[in-house]
Amino acid sequence: APDNSAGPVVAIDAPRLQYLRLWDNRAASFILDNMGSLVKADIDTVFDEKYDSNDIQKRNMVRDFLIGISRVKDMIITSATLEAIYDQSRREPLPLFRNLSFLHVKFGGYSWEMLPIFLERCPNLKSLVVGSITDCEEKVGIYLLPLPRCFLASLVYVEIERPFKGESMEMELASYLLENSPILKKLILCLDCSEHKQESVTLKKLISIPRLSTSGQVVVL
Repeated sequence: APDNSAGPVVAIDAPRLQYLRLWDNRAASFILDNMGSLVKADIDTVFDEKYDSNDIQKRNMVRDFLIGISRVKDMIITSATLEAIYDQSRREPLPLFRNLSFLHVKFGGYSWEMLPIFLERCPNLKSLVVGSITDCEEKVGIYLLPLPRCFLASLVYVEIERPFKGESMEMELASYLLENSPILKKLILCLDCSEHKQESVTLKKLISIPRLSTSGQVVVL
């Protein structure tokens, strides 16, 4: 039996489960078994507020959790979960999400440097939506590492839902997506510029970004 002395344990054994919605910041451990039918997952957890990537037992738990959901085709995750996944990746390779074709990441701040680490484990991703969490405290500069460069070979559609102000982190994200997606057809974003002059400068920056895809369009709403 699982040792729940450190806190609550969430254990799921569901061979027919197709949709998993898991929003939890209290459980100390997660155990997923027989998740072969899982198609869609909506995950918001930090794997225990005391999560320490140096804790081998916790690392193994997170690894097994990620393996348990690695067959999904459609996934929504928050930046808090992505941060835990990023910490995990610094200790050991993440599992491949070979079936994942749609990913929606909800960010509470500008910690987008973590995103490419996960994207490189999604070799068949077609659609990416970058959203926001409006009621979350914004964290700026969690990581200052350079963005890793990996070709997003299957990415076709990207939408940046949160208002685009043309700040350096936003431009870095747009550059990363445009410069590394050979078959990208459309990048959609909504400008949030208080002045017309600022909007013009942002548009010029976007237009000047090199594009790996010859047919890629940047659509500004």
